[in-house]
Amino acid sequence: MVTVNEDYLKQNLARNMRFLRMSNSPRISQTMLANKLGTTQASISLYETAMLLPPAHILVAMAECFGFTTDELLSDSLPEKKGMKKNE
Repeated sequence: MVTVNEDYLKQNLARNMRFLRMSNSPRISQTMLANKLGTTQASISLYETAMLLPPAHILVAMAECFGFTTDELLSDSLPEKKGMKKNE
């Protein structure tokens, strides 16, 4: 049986979301991201504070929005893409 540490995934996603939101020019607010993903600012806050993992359809939309795969968003470091530096 494969075990997955949910807290680890929450922390990775939270860090990656904040990094991606803040590294865009101009920066994307939680409210702007929520509107793009069809969710609420409160939900984005929960994801970014590692309190909750988003449902699959929000995670997929988020990956498409940022140009990464869902696996990359949940990983401990994002690969370099679109001229961005690693967020280690």
